[in-house]
This record gives sequence, structure tokens and C-alpha cells, in this order.
Amino acid sequence: MAANFTCIGLDATAPGELDRIVAAAATAATPLGERDGIRVMRWQDDGGARLVLEVDRQRRVLAVTPSFAAEAGAEVGSLSHLNEQVWSADVLQGGEKVTALAADVEQSALLDQSVPPGGRAAIIAFGSDVQVLPDEEAFISSSASLLAPDKEDHGEPPPHYVEHGWPWPPRMGAESFISYGVFGDPAGAEAYARLNGTVLRSRTHRTALTGGTFHVARVRTAGFEADVCLAASEHPRAPAPGAVVAGVVYLVMALGETPAQDARTARRRWSLRR
Repeated sequence: MAANFTCIGLDATAPGELDRIVAAAATAATPLGERDGIRVMRWQDDGGARLVLEVDRQRRVLAVTPSFAAEAGAEVGSLSHLNEQVWSADVLQGGEKVTALAADVEQSALLDQSVPPGGRAAIIAFGSDVQVLPDEEAFISSSASLLAPDKEDHGEPPPHYVEHGWPWPPRMGAESFISYGVFGDPAGAEAYARLNGTVLRSRTHRTALTGGTFHVARVRTAGFEADVCLAASEHPRAPAPGAVVAGVVYLVMALGETPAQDARTARRRWSLRR
């Protein structure tokens, strides 16, 4: 399973290397804003790799969020703070809710309840455990499309599946999405999701801080477009247009502006989004 840092070319395998990467990023980072004593800063290289840092008045790094300079691909509304690390949002089309997602938010420490949340947002998906299939047909015929891909025995189809002639076991579409964090107890919500999407375009980048390479695939899924970042160590080639990226991803959202929520709940501990 690829770590978020690895998905933007920031492989940190040697002792102390991650600390060196964070320190170098902090030195070159640009301030985004400050609230309640927490300064939010962003390092970004020419290829689009990002680290968003939260720093206190003593210049201690409290949180680091890997991200990417993605184009906006979603209209979101009704942002809600689920827990220290995760926010939920409705995804809208034409003003109507089409799905919901739970994600880490780049500007989390700057968000304030006094401003109505919502607007255009970029969705970045780190390929934690994904496959790349050559096309929709290959996806549909593979285990990657199964609703429960890890289940060994799906048993016999229920009567209503037989009655309606529905396929069994159930499968997901090539452009489908389930955000795990919007279900269950908000306190335990995480920013992981099951994302299947059609590749519109892709490219390969080399990260300035380490020289590591990664791929970025712009994908279309249910209700929005996202930039999926893939570790080159797990995916030697960038996905071709028309391919299907499928699997488990970690979501980060970058808001077009800084709407939002109560920064008094900002993270005040060392938190590293791996």
C-alpha cells in the first residue's frame, strides 16, 4: 500500500529523511494565512507536488499534509468538521447533491463557521491501493469491479437479483465512488474512499526535494473529476487515456477560496498524513 508522501515522489526510507524533507519544505514554503496562532504554509514545486504545513508561534510543525496542485473538479457544499483530521462535504451538480465525500482539507486550520462553506474545489486522490485497467471492459471483467473484491465466496444470488436478472456478484461501474468516511461514527471517520474513474489525461513528474517520480492521472468519476497521484514505484507507467483507475484512495480537498469553519478546533499536535 503506497503512502501519501510516496504518491508525490517523496519517498522517505532512510532514518531522518522525512524530517529533512519537512524541514526543507518549511524553509521554502509560502504563508497562506494564520488563525488562532496557527500559521498555514504551503510548499510547492514546479511539478505540482505540495506539502501543506501547520506551524505554531514557536515555529514547531504541528501537521503536514501532502497534496498536489490540481485543477478544481468538484462543486462542494455543506462542509462539516467530522474530527481532527477529516471534513465531509456534499458534491453538487446543478445545485443538487449527487454524492458526498470525506477528505482532509488543505486549509483546515483557517476555516471559520462565520462564512458559508462551499464552492469550487480540487480533489486530490492518493492511490493507496489501486489498479490500472486498460479500459472499461477490462475493469468490468476483473475483480477490481466487484463491490466486495476481497470476499472469497459470494454465495448464491438472492431471489430478487434472480427475479430482476441482475448480475451476481454485484459490481461497481467504471465511474463510481464510495466515501467510507461519510458513514458511521464521525469521530472515527477517515479520508479513504473507493474510487473508480476513467483516465482523461496523465503525466509524470519528478519531485524537486528528492528527485522521486510519480504520475498524476486526471480521472472522471461519479459527480466530479479528481487528480489521482500514483507512486511510480508501484505503477511504472502513467495510465493512458481511456484506462480505468480503480481501488482505495486517500482524499485531500483544496478549496478555491477559504470559506469555512471553526479554527479553534485546529489540530494542535504533530500530525503527519502519510
